[in-house]
Amino acid sequence: MPKILLYALFGASLLLAPQVAGAQDAPSDSTRQVRGRIAQNLGRNQGLRGPERDQIRGGQRQLSMLNPEISITGDLLGTWLVDGPATAPVVDRFYLRAAECHILAPLDPYTRGKFFLDIPGDGNFTIDEAYMEWVNLPHGMNLKAGQFRVQFGQLNRWHEHGLPQVDRPLLLERFFGPDPLAGTGIGGNWMFQLPLAHVNELDLQYITGSGGASFAGEGNEAGVVVGRLKNYWDLTPSAYFELGLSGARGKADPDGLYDNELYGVDLSYKWVPIGRGGYRTFELRSEFFMGRRESAVGRLESKGGYAYFQNRMGSRLWFGLRGDWTELPEDPDRHEGGLAFDLTAWQSEFVFFRLQVARFEPSWEGAYTRLTFQTVWSMGPHKHEAY
Repeated sequence: MPKILLYALFGASLLLAPQVAGAQDAPSDSTRQVRGRIAQNLGRNQGLRGPERDQIRGGQRQLSMLNPEISITGDLLGTWLVDGPATAPVVDRFYLRAAECHILAPLDPYTRGKFFLDIPGDGNFTIDEAYMEWVNLPHGMNLKAGQFRVQFGQLNRWHEHGLPQVDRPLLLERFFGPDPLAGTGIGGNWMFQLPLAHVNELDLQYITGSGGASFAGEGNEAGVVVGRLKNYWDLTPSAYFELGLSGARGKADPDGLYDNELYGVDLSYKWVPIGRGGYRTFELRSEFFMGRRESAVGRLESKGGYAYFQNRMGSRLWFGLRGDWTELPEDPDRHEGGLAFDLTAWQSEFVFFRLQVARFEPSWEGAYTRLTFQTVWSMGPHKHEAY
């Protein structure tokens, strides 16, 4: 009896097997709908080849493209007084000159935003620059609005960690103070061609809240007008030359009683041999300022300048030499000169080390020699952006 029952069950399974398989293979209504959507999506991607044609993508991960690019740069200095009087402005110490955060992002096809947030060694958080740019406008025009460093001369816009030497030339420190000439306002940039140069670039900017030794600081409603015309020539396939003319006009005091005018000329030559740019480069730059400042005792006229060169001796090693001389804008009877030699070693595009020896000779006190060690490291997509 058990064998007869077993045989009967086995036979019934053989008879029902095709029907059960057919029931499992028959798709339900919901399955048909899903398969129809997949076929429709694949039909839209007929132009794709290989595995990409059969992939179904969601848009969630594309949201990361809206995130800004963020970089962080550290600038560590060590200074020592090698020779000079005890009153020399040098302290034997290590200190973090700045920790700077760079935030850049395209806002739409026409504009981009930039933020440069700075934490100096004293720990006080500051906004170095924060502005928006309209790019690729008609007739070679770009516009900006916000807080930014103005384009006066060559090095005013450069951030400290991107300077070719450890410090700014004496010319910029005496005419603009410890911080560069900057403020909040608007600016325009135009590129065009004139018969005398291969490419010309004109910057016009208007800012308020500027500071430094030349122009009034916060509270000055008159503002400062700044302009610069840069002329560019290709000398050879490996070398170019630039000539810049700058001018600025504003008030010399917060009360707006006295006017101040500042004019500048800058020259730049750079040689990068074709095919050997990673091993040989030579740069020569110079600037000359002339200021006309009104005061209670009459008009004060001052001037100054600097020149420096850099030479690349291999893939990682640079050396440079800079000469300074300038009068003080608020007291032209005083002047200061200096000579600085630096040696820079790039460990990689993310890290470099620099050693500088500088001799300064102010007319109001004794000369002194300063030794400075610098190391800069950067994290993120923007490595040591000058400005």
